[in-house]
Amino acid sequence: MSGKRTDKLARQIQRDLGEIFNSLTYRLFENAFITIMEVRVSADLGIAKVYIGIMNYAKKQELLELIQHHNPIIRKMLSDKIGKQVRKIPNLNFYLDDTLDHAEHIEQLLEKIRVEEKNK
Repeated sequence: MSGKRTDKLARQIQRDLGEIFNSLTYRLFENAFITIMEVRVSADLGIAKVYIGIMNYAKKQELLELIQHHNPIIRKMLSDKIGKQVRKIPNLNFYLDDTLDHAEHIEQLLEKIRVEEKNK
């Protein structure tokens, strides 16, 4: 399989999952702000690793488990969107992406440095 095809499918899945999570957030995920940060599709197009960012929600691991619980529903909704473009809908594996947490931590550190410099 060419990398171009897997990249194209990954981008499509990322867009469609973003829309799906947008529609399900209120009903299933307690209004958590869920962002699809990245999708990586295996060479055989059978597995999609979905990295999600969660904001404004304290129990991120519990929310990830809830997402895993609703995986069949999410996969079915994805199938409705891309089913005519691919032969097989990839299995979805969800992972927490901590990029947003790292960015927030760095921003807090920079703000602390700014305050210390200002107080000197």
